[in-house]
Amino acid sequence: MRIAYSAFLVVAATLTACGGGGGTTAPNSTGSTGNTGNTGGTNTGGTTTPVSTNTVNATAENSFSPNSIQVSVGTTVSFIFASVIHNVNFSGTGAPANIANTSNATVSRTFATAGVFTYDCNLHSGMTGKVTVQ
Repeated sequence: MRIAYSAFLVVAATLTACGGGGGTTAPNSTGSTGNTGNTGGTNTGGTTTPVSTNTVNATAENSFSPNSIQVSVGTTVSFIFASVIHNVNFSGTGAPANIANTSNATVSRTFATAGVFTYDCNLHSGMTGKVTVQ
């Protein structure tokens, strides 16, 4: 009986320790709820509203934060890389040069052409972002 009880405690402790990705649920500007543990633009029912900033962090959680930004033509955007190696591969006509595998550095790119430029880190599946240049 002691062995069964001990096994139950181990399983219960494991499930408690592995519970979710942090963050809380809070209303956003549209009145719906979203996970505040994630960063990026404002979720407006399936779309992401770009954030006006010129800094993007490549996080240890394998995401870009924010993942959608909006800038003016000619703006230089700084991509900040911590200790985890990431890269940035842009798509779209007029996109700036890609950023090779990088860690512990800040790399800047200037967006000289209006348009929507998506990008990803091909080292980490699902690590994507977007720069909207107006």
